[in-house]
Amino acid sequence: MEHRIDPERVHHEWDNRLEPILRVASGDTIHYELRMAGHDQVAEGASYEETALDFATLYHLSGPVWVEGARPGDTLRIEIVALRTGDWGWASILPELGLLPDDFPIPYVTTFDLRGGDTLQAAPGIRVPIAPFLGTMGTHPDDPVTAAAFPPHKGGGNMDTRHLTAGTTLYLPIWCEGALFSCGDPHAAQGDGEVCVTAVECDMTATLRLTVEQRSIPGPYFQTSGPLLAVDESAGHLGTMGLHADLMEGARIAVRAAIDRLEADHGLSRRDAYVLCSLAGDLKIFEIVDSGVWNVGFMLPRSILP
Repeated sequence: MEHRIDPERVHHEWDNRLEPILRVASGDTIHYELRMAGHDQVAEGASYEETALDFATLYHLSGPVWVEGARPGDTLRIEIVALRTGDWGWASILPELGLLPDDFPIPYVTTFDLRGGDTLQAAPGIRVPIAPFLGTMGTHPDDPVTAAAFPPHKGGGNMDTRHLTAGTTLYLPIWCEGALFSCGDPHAAQGDGEVCVTAVECDMTATLRLTVEQRSIPGPYFQTSGPLLAVDESAGHLGTMGLHADLMEGARIAVRAAIDRLEADHGLSRRDAYVLCSLAGDLKIFEIVDSGVWNVGFMLPRSILP
């Protein structure tokens, strides 16, 4: 059976006491009209000074959905059938957030036109593929009863995993009767790491199929239906490395080095380069075994660069 969920009924935090807004049978399909993070707080073309970001209500999560037959210890299979972005999106640099808050203390908001087909202009002369996914999909935890929307949790939540595109299947552990599934935080484009603190936040229509599997898993996992990258990789990549005993510091070194290269070799401002790294670059652990000094890499596809 197919269902359409009421887009006006949202919640802003995880709370397993919430009344389900929809009850479905295992194997049913749900059609969503999802609000962007920052709904009614950011307008197309707005600057940071023209926004009114409120973190208490930033996330507009749709749900919870009760899935008949779901019990604690079971697994919820989420087939991502279709995703389509809205007309525009936004990204930001926010004080004290992101990977490099000390390097970028001045807040910034920029918006993107998503009406132009398969790509968006991420910086002057640079277009990146639109690859829609939902930043947040989760089953409500049993404990704690309530939780903020921003960090992920044992039922998934705000995982910000860009590989959860149409065709991918996600598996989540179930902690409460009925699974209590919610989703939201749609993104039009993001790199692995989301380093500046946002992806391209946007509205989205989504179609998901929810099925209960009577088996237990220790945590979320997924299976994709094709390549991980939507971008053309035939031109190669720009890669930087952060060698350090601390993985977070290694990540900072690698991303700063990528920003340096984008500024020196391609003429981007450091601010534009940082946002581009968040939308199209991928943090990777190149090495984690060599005598306490780890190698964190950062990769950008050269095909998007001018």
